[in-house]
Amino acid sequence: MLKPIQGTVAALLLALMPWIAAADDPPSAIHGFGEVSIKNDYITPRGLLVTNQGVTTQALTGLVFVTSSDTSLVAGIWNDINSDPAKYTPPSKTGAWNEFDYFIGFNYSPTKDLKLGVSYAPFLSPPGAFQTEQNIEFSANYSDPFKISPYVKLFYAFEGDSTVLLGKRGSTFDVEIGASPAYTIKALGVTLSAPTWITVGPSTYWCEQSSGAAGAAAGIKGRGCGSNNFGVFSTGLKASTPASFIPPQFGHWTLSGGVQYYNILNGALVDAQALTIDSPNGHRNVVVPYLAMGFGF
Repeated sequence: MLKPIQGTVAALLLALMPWIAAADDPPSAIHGFGEVSIKNDYITPRGLLVTNQGVTTQALTGLVFVTSSDTSLVAGIWNDINSDPAKYTPPSKTGAWNEFDYFIGFNYSPTKDLKLGVSYAPFLSPPGAFQTEQNIEFSANYSDPFKISPYVKLFYAFEGDSTVLLGKRGSTFDVEIGASPAYTIKALGVTLSAPTWITVGPSTYWCEQSSGAAGAAAGIKGRGCGSNNFGVFSTGLKASTPASFIPPQFGHWTLSGGVQYYNILNGALVDAQALTIDSPNGHRNVVVPYLAMGFGF
């Protein structure tokens, strides 16, 4: 049930580049990054609304190892902490700790504008809400002169529970097609961006009739399983600025905030909310405001 880790890592690395280039000493072959965000809801990039009660805190951290002028290795962890663990029945043995993911990846840049990546990313549930989901993600990001920054990701779930709850378990995939156009207001030191994407794939990725979970949620509002090949459409507005009040010897910090809108296109994702947030009616439209603070070195 991952969030946009690849996009966050790419953004943090881009923020580091001017500092690296300006350094007098040879650039370090090891870089670190991290980000903590606070949100009202936890919804995955694939459109599964996991929690909508209390406050969601998500923490990402990791290291990048530069292996050559055009290759690198990246590894990190991600956690989701929900302030309302009382929603679990029976009560969760891990309290507010809702999800733990880790990832190991390899990046290759065949040109200065094109970046290709592959990462292995298992999703784990400390409360035991789902069986560990084993995933591999392939990505391609293009840095165009107009700063539209188009990308495509192929997310392959090869084993474990469905990453969208009601879908096929293992040997399935979806594709995320998106862009993150950005514009910097130099006078204010603020960068505005609009992260936007849509997910597509085989209909069984979101719902498979043989799934036990699908049976538990079937027929809610008459949706059930269908032949829909679309998952979710999302767009938003984000503002970020350097945290210049933190001395540079402590790394390079960034403050950001914004709002992300999700239009859930697949009825099976709406049905799944009967099991994740106990909502028999479900929500087609989800709005997530957030604040975040990130760093890199």
